[in-house]
Amino acid sequence: MSWWSRVTGGGRASLASWGLVAIQGVLFVAIAVVPSSWGPSVPTLRLLGLVMFAAGGAGSLAAAWYLGRALTPVPEPNGAGISARGIYAWVRHPMYTSVVIAALGLAVVRGAVVAWILAVALGPFFELKTRREERFLMIAYSGYGAYASRTGKFIPWLGKRHEPPVTLE
Repeated sequence: MSWWSRVTGGGRASLASWGLVAIQGVLFVAIAVVPSSWGPSVPTLRLLGLVMFAAGGAGSLAAAWYLGRALTPVPEPNGAGISARGIYAWVRHPMYTSVVIAALGLAVVRGAVVAWILAVALGPFFELKTRREERFLMIAYSGYGAYASRTGKFIPWLGKRHEPPVTLE
């Protein structure tokens, strides 16, 4: 199987899933390019923003590393398995947590209120995206329900699943 097929789930990803990826990209680009004149600039917070951006970037790289071949931009799993080691031993969706931290850091550096609002909007967006993603994961991997019941969603101790497993009936 080619690299692209692994990334795209062998072409099985739905249009809705690719739409979620597109929205995520548009939000992040908008945070980066919204005019700084649209809000206050607070120079003393720029260092904090850079640290947040770097931490979010490092978290994203760590999440990608531990996912390995299972990394895919769409909510559907690509069949390469799941990871419950490294950063995934603590949270189920560290990539999304890291992207939000990086986006908030970028918004703080930019200083535009609109960028802050867009960065905060990534939180509810990723909550909706993970609901779709976890439905697929529960069906594709029999052990996902047990993993999700002991592992936080975005923050280690918060968001553990308590619902019964999804079946194909």
